[in-house]
Amino acid sequence: MKKLLLAVLTIAFTFGATLAQGEGAADETRMTLRGEFVRLINRDRAKFGLRPVQLDTQVSATADAYCRAQIRNGTTGHFTTDGEAPYMRYSFAGGNDGVSENAAAWSANYTFADSALYDMLRRSEAAMMAEVAPHDGHRKTILDPDATHVGIGLAWEKGEFRLTQEFIRHYVEWLRPLPRRLANAQPVLCSGQAVKGYAVEAITVHHEPLPQPMAAVTANAIQSYSLPDARREYLPRLRGTYKRNVPGGVETIREEYSDGRRGDFQVAADGKFAFAIPLPDGPGVYTVVVWVRPHGSTGDAIPASDVSIRVDAASPMAISGTR
Repeated sequence: MKKLLLAVLTIAFTFGATLAQGEGAADETRMTLRGEFVRLINRDRAKFGLRPVQLDTQVSATADAYCRAQIRNGTTGHFTTDGEAPYMRYSFAGGNDGVSENAAAWSANYTFADSALYDMLRRSEAAMMAEVAPHDGHRKTILDPDATHVGIGLAWEKGEFRLTQEFIRHYVEWLRPLPRRLANAQPVLCSGQAVKGYAVEAITVHHEPLPQPMAAVTANAIQSYSLPDARREYLPRLRGTYKRNVPGGVETIREEYSDGRRGDFQVAADGKFAFAIPLPDGPGVYTVVVWVRPHGSTGDAIPASDVSIRVDAASPMAISGTR
């Protein structure tokens, strides 16, 4: 599993002009900025032969709220003062797919005019694409060959501008979405199906402590994020035994994985899966990753979900994701 190493892009901006605009004008500006950002992203992806990503308006709305919180709390990058990682924030808002985030922040002594907003957006994309290994996390995220959609978060107030790119990997249709909050760490049932042309290969469940509030200076010092290393792996259940002809007779083959296991969850012939996911490590956040692979492919599996479940010692009734 590839870890996400997405350094915060923080750039100082030194010009601008005051522009008085109402909510309607701001919304129109936001829509146009969003369209321009998606155009730039797909232009850069096309240079590497990658398919375009589609704008996800629901993810964009969640990302807008995060950008506003950044300005309000004086933070930049991937965390604000609630201590939630980007995949938690996305999941707790109802997201069910895989997600990778890029973030940028600009500051000035002036209120930004529309022309300045467009310039900062274009320069942010250019700076991300100009990165070189090993410090090229933003660039790799933009050029993720498995991304299908992108949410664009935007917020600006006086001399502060925040923007995020939320790249989405949509490869699983959830028939029974997972809850987002539980009072006790009891197994939870989920079911779904990989999209056409893909098959579920594994499920991993990552556990970490509950997020803790942090000061803005602490949030701003965090340069990267990743799923926790502590995880449990679950594999599709194998068929069992079958017979094959061999010289001199028939041989019975017992299917098993290299570690001797027979598998943990059922995948039907039509690709549908169902699994009672154990949550054995007590309170904390469990993030469920469903891994899929294109039919016939021998390449890396795709992390197609980042569904986080918050387990408290006592908490409100469980709520399920809606997207």
